[in-house]
Amino acid sequence: MQNCFINLFKLQEFHVENSELKGKTMLITVRPKTKGVRCRDCGRYISTVNRYLAPKKVKHMFWQGNMVVLLVKTRAFFCWQCQKKDKRRHITVDRLKSIPLKKNYSLVYADQIMRGLGSTSFKTQQELAESSFSTIQCILNDKIDPFIGVWPEEAVTSLGLDCHSFSGQKMLPTITDISNHKLISILPDDRRTTVEKFLEEMPEIQKENIDDVCIDMSRQYYQTIKRELPKAKIVVDAFHVIADANKRISELRTIIQKTDKVKLPRLLFDKPKEHLNANDRVALNEINKAYPELLALWQFKEEIRRIYKIPNSTLAKMSFDSMIKKMKLSEYQSVQQWLKTLIRWQNEILAYFDNFTTNGYTEGVNTKLKTIKRLSYGFRNIDNYIRKAMLAFIPISLLLSHYLT
Repeated sequence: MQNCFINLFKLQEFHVENSELKGKTMLITVRPKTKGVRCRDCGRYISTVNRYLAPKKVKHMFWQGNMVVLLVKTRAFFCWQCQKKDKRRHITVDRLKSIPLKKNYSLVYADQIMRGLGSTSFKTQQELAESSFSTIQCILNDKIDPFIGVWPEEAVTSLGLDCHSFSGQKMLPTITDISNHKLISILPDDRRTTVEKFLEEMPEIQKENIDDVCIDMSRQYYQTIKRELPKAKIVVDAFHVIADANKRISELRTIIQKTDKVKLPRLLFDKPKEHLNANDRVALNEINKAYPELLALWQFKEEIRRIYKIPNSTLAKMSFDSMIKKMKLSEYQSVQQWLKTLIRWQNEILAYFDNFTTNGYTEGVNTKLKTIKRLSYGFRNIDNYIRKAMLAFIPISLLLSHYLT
């Protein structure tokens, strides 16, 4: 019966002396199982008790609507060997693995809060744990550090980097393990120095394993990645290349609409060619006859979509070079501007065909992060948002390595 009680309330580190129920609080009196401690000065095992300390109340867990509180009896020991050296008593207090120093809660209590935060709000956890917001925030901060991240046990061969919106123009970088489909970290701002700090603090073994880094068409982090991960190839995400083409078509379409006072449907140009029905094709042909520059951009966009479907890197490179030659012969300014971008990113675009790496998983993570923000009615504090959002992706077992069995 005693063992069942200890296992139920995870008291393997203690001897249970007494338990009583006061309202919704279960008070359990415990004392350490150990007969002594290691001297904090010389490291010897000592068992001479100097005095018994006043019992300390510690929140241990919430169970079936009741709060389990430990009344922990601890002792102070002194070391004879240290006393012989300098004639002073060197005092060492009981050190408990399950209760952090200078905290009024146990690790079991912290674990329960961490598990709950993954699916509920801060307010719900405050009510269940009968705790303050600052205590819950402190527990969360101790477990998750965005600059260290949570690295999986498997080797990370492909890294994903993409930004998502926190509020308005405030963007936060999302770091993912594309090869194993896991979130590694969310950084607190999108400054280049922040990403540089994260890459510097990466484990060296992970740096050696990374073969490629998938990013969007932005030079903001390009040099930083090249410097910190010199062995890794930089790959431009295929989605962002097509999105850039659609953006250029949309900008030209908007200019034409304002100039000629006509209405050109955006969806018609965003649709893939194979998804157009008969009516769409007729409407598109009529528009393209009137505006050949718009036709040229659309055709080159469809050409690059076709190139991304080629399964062979050599054939893809040949097709891309052929498209570049055609674009150079074009007389339209919008095509020439896009051509400059494609030439600047040519190596990174063609690097996709080596391992067919995309940022699809990272985009999916960003979509889920938007859902988390909506369900929480937004966040004011970026740190709280980052740490709570990461709980929705990271296995709790990685954060609770100290868990008592």
